[in-house]
Amino acid sequence: MGKRFDRLLFPNGAAKVFTLSYDDGVNQDKRLIRIFDRYKVKATFNLGYGVLGHKPEGPFDISKVEKEEVKDLYENHEIGGHGLYHSDLSSLGDPYMMYEIMEDKKELERLAGKPLKMFAYPFGLFNESVKQTLKKAGYKGARTVRSTYDFGLPEDPFELDPTCHHNDERLMELAERFVKERSMRPEMFYVWGHGYEFDRDGNWEVIEKLVSYMDENREGIWFATNGEILSYLEAYRSLEYSVDGSMIYNPTATDIWIATSFDTIEHLKAGNLTRIKETEL
Repeated sequence: MGKRFDRLLFPNGAAKVFTLSYDDGVNQDKRLIRIFDRYKVKATFNLGYGVLGHKPEGPFDISKVEKEEVKDLYENHEIGGHGLYHSDLSSLGDPYMMYEIMEDKKELERLAGKPLKMFAYPFGLFNESVKQTLKKAGYKGARTVRSTYDFGLPEDPFELDPTCHHNDERLMELAERFVKERSMRPEMFYVWGHGYEFDRDGNWEVIEKLVSYMDENREGIWFATNGEILSYLEAYRSLEYSVDGSMIYNPTATDIWIATSFDTIEHLKAGNLTRIKETEL
């Protein structure tokens, strides 16, 4: 078949993916979702079932959405777990840590009407025991709070590091770099935060500027939830190659796209065998 450097692409041959992640299930998510839906971007919202509906007193509003609002509110996005009571899971004994994860997932799945794929570590804190429990609970990945300032795909989906927080002074610099940069690798731009921060900081214009810019430059970019990205990567890793590379079987229910040369894109249809034409050096 000759020398080849197969490269992962995203749906419809996109070379890049943009995703967002917001925590705690606060009432400001309602305004945030209206903005996201207006610009047709996707986000994962990580909720703690045990604190839904709570209205804590404090210097700014961090009231949580009501349980009965959850399914309709997040319908166009993804619901992820965030621990039953937003506890530092790494500090708990294993039995109670397992309960916080499992009970949160069970009840959120009941509200969402589907299995949860994503989790966000409360306070960004975790250890190996927490990671292993998340895997046993059926999660596909978990987000940290460590900014990479880069666009690489995760090596470990249970240490899914975002590119940056929305309050980072480099936010729009990174957005512009992501849009304009040409790379030989697939790239992911991942922004996270909390909805209440926009009220607290009086800067709703920050997120509107970001997502409007991404919408204006959406050609060649896949807009996806965290869970959609991880499911796609899992399907890509399941591809079965013949020894000489002339045949690729996709055993999954997900269509996959790859580049086999600078100008050749292959659409590997779900459940199908694709024969690859020989490329010239």
